[in-house]
Amino acid sequence: MTAFRSLPGSALVMGAFLLTVLLGVGGASASALWLQTSTATMAVTATGNWPGPAIASITCANDSPQKVATLTVNLPRTPATLAPATSTYAALQANGSYGTIYPGPNFSSTSTPGTITLNSLSQIIIDNSPASQLTVRVTVVYSDQTQASANWTLRLDSNNAKIYCV
Repeated sequence: MTAFRSLPGSALVMGAFLLTVLLGVGGASASALWLQTSTATMAVTATGNWPGPAIASITCANDSPQKVATLTVNLPRTPATLAPATSTYAALQANGSYGTIYPGPNFSSTSTPGTITLNSLSQIIIDNSPASQLTVRVTVVYSDQTQASANWTLRLDSNNAKIYCV
């Protein structure tokens, strides 16, 4: 310490430093001399490819008097490790949201399709009458918790309880 005091101008430098810290002038600059900080930025990119469509197909078929509509949901055959899977379905509302969620078929394997049978006594039809058109969203949740959805539109005729696949 005695060697530092004997340097020419050292007392003046220490005095100026202490004065700036005590008066608060240049305090940020003075404290920055004592602090060392660093910032690191890291970017992470993950890629994953689904081996095909998450729902292979959704089809609709009517019975002969068109009183019943059957939606058939086919899952992709690969990867088979995604089974078992569960499904739900809901109707698109006028405000753009989806209404009550109803339980759909469970899939024990990806090679077995699931069906949703709708008629005039189905709760989704009752809850959404007197609508003349009904968009049904089917959502499948796979065993790894990934989800996929597909829509199908039905035309409803409440006068004679007919349901038409559109």
